[in-house]
Amino acid sequence: MVGQGLGTLLLEGALEWVRKLPSALSSEVTVDVGRKRVRLSHARVEALSRQALRNVKALELREWTSSPGVYDVRATVKGWKLRVQTTPERVVLAQGRYTLWLRTPGKVELEESRGASALVMGVLRAGAGQAAVRALADKLLPPNVRWDGKVLRVEGRLPKEGALAARLFDSTSLAMSAEHSPEGLWLSAEAWPGLMDLLQAAFGTDLPRPPPGS
Repeated sequence: MVGQGLGTLLLEGALEWVRKLPSALSSEVTVDVGRKRVRLSHARVEALSRQALRNVKALELREWTSSPGVYDVRATVKGWKLRVQTTPERVVLAQGRYTLWLRTPGKVELEESRGASALVMGVLRAGAGQAAVRALADKLLPPNVRWDGKVLRVEGRLPKEGALAARLFDSTSLAMSAEHSPEGLWLSAEAWPGLMDLLQAAFGTDLPRPPPGS
């Protein structure tokens, strides 16, 4: 019960903090006190994703389109032009690094080569085993990007500066589950005070903590 009370207090403090943000930022975050989660706008998710992924070797984000169900992303990976319809499932920030789990419920295509794209989709539709899918993906993807036919896993170092600066997570960790919605991406921290870390990372602004003994 004490933990629940502290969680509610933290969320109420976060809600008050959001109200004090500049209007341009306050419109990008929603705090759901009852379900202990926050929602970032799709525009904010794109901005944070671009910041986190910009230093991933052999990967370049070219286009990003948000829809009610998925993010439609065009990227260049090791010289291959890919189109992936994806949405975050889980995010872990720890030891100055990030790990993203991205579901791929929609299209996964090689844009410049119909034959290669047909090969990829053909392997999947044929019900190939996990080993075959991974072997094919391993030939196309850099070592820090893995795909098993259903989920992309991307990992790397956080950037030195910005909202998601590596120093913020050198000695602390933050694990979050994600849920895509038409209005934005809901994020639920798996442990307190994860919400505070999440909001500070997302907006680069200090969030007041509750006083000791609250």
